[in-house]
Amino acid sequence: MNLNEQDLKKVKSLHVMLKMPVWILEKETNKVLKSYKSVYKHPISYEFKERNISEEVVQFYSGMLNEIFLCLWYKDVKIVIGAFRVNNITRADFSHVYNNLMKESKKILKENECWEYYVSLPVYPLGDIRDCLILLGFLFDMDLEDVYSKGLHEQVAQNQLELVRKSSEDTVYDTFRVERYTFDYENKIMNLVSQGDIELLKSGLVELGTSVLPILTSSSLKTEKNYTIIILEKLASLAIQVGKDILSVIKLRNYYIRKLEEQTEFIGVLATRDSAIIHFTKELHGVSNQARTSLIRCILQYINLKIYDNIKVAELAKQFYLSESALRSRFKEEIGVSINEYVNQRKIEESKMMIQSGVPIGEIARRLSFYDLSHYYRTFKKYTGVTPQQFRDTNIVV
Repeated sequence: MNLNEQDLKKVKSLHVMLKMPVWILEKETNKVLKSYKSVYKHPISYEFKERNISEEVVQFYSGMLNEIFLCLWYKDVKIVIGAFRVNNITRADFSHVYNNLMKESKKILKENECWEYYVSLPVYPLGDIRDCLILLGFLFDMDLEDVYSKGLHEQVAQNQLELVRKSSEDTVYDTFRVERYTFDYENKIMNLVSQGDIELLKSGLVELGTSVLPILTSSSLKTEKNYTIIILEKLASLAIQVGKDILSVIKLRNYYIRKLEEQTEFIGVLATRDSAIIHFTKELHGVSNQARTSLIRCILQYINLKIYDNIKVAELAKQFYLSESALRSRFKEEIGVSINEYVNQRKIEESKMMIQSGVPIGEIARRLSFYDLSHYYRTFKKYTGVTPQQFRDTNIVV
């Protein structure tokens, strides 16, 4: 073990301050080298040597009762902290968890004893894990927050590319105080996202209080996934309200819901949630500060929904009970370009995604209702500087 006396003092201080056991394991064998347990009662004997601990710097693992452990790689050892909870659970729901244990475990562990142990565990909402990483990073001189943040931004970049490639395809809280805090917390996040500013989002999250603690129904992981879906729905609603294309927003929301369904660990759920918040913030960059009336927002959404049709100004004016001249004037005043310019720009943006998805160029021109292939080529080159074929051949993003 390559830990010095100062390192051991830090590990012990974690145990004392967090009021949780802390184990030091050998990296290769997971053999327990040292542990700090004090007088905390633990009816369950944890055999870490049998656990498949990942090689990531930080990882989270679940015990048989849905209790959580944090594993940190440090020097030549693994530091395992736990157990703790990330949400609440009712006595009745805990019985379901207990009943799912193996028969051999139930012979050794009595339900009441396990329940008393479980409710005695400290509770740290999943969203507060960022703050735990900051503390651990400071204590062990590791930039864990940067590692986590960098990973999120890399994941968002991958998600954006994947979305382009795939583009062709009630529990009540126990007190009003908790409900009010939940609303306030989520509202602050939505306000930060609506600004479309990543740096503002970072600083704003630092100032927020502790995260929301969802009430557990049956599974800790499922509860966190359900709460993440609520956040995704609110993010999507926000994006639509400020004028983002409805279909694009729905694709983005559904993409993150699918990513969420793939997660089997708490850290994966948290990373998916935070990636979505960052992704939506980037999507709203340059949009949120534009002063648009509700009428123009509705017109934009109508155009976006009809982008595959041959959109005519006369029909658009009739749809919104305006004269053509009034519609042209109001649209140009708020958007900065004419209706035809906006429609053409949107069609070209849509066509670029279709090109990257492998749709034949002639088929793209037909789907987007261009007069003919020549008209599509001229329009594409006007807005991008290259032809559709050149765009496909060089695989550039204009």
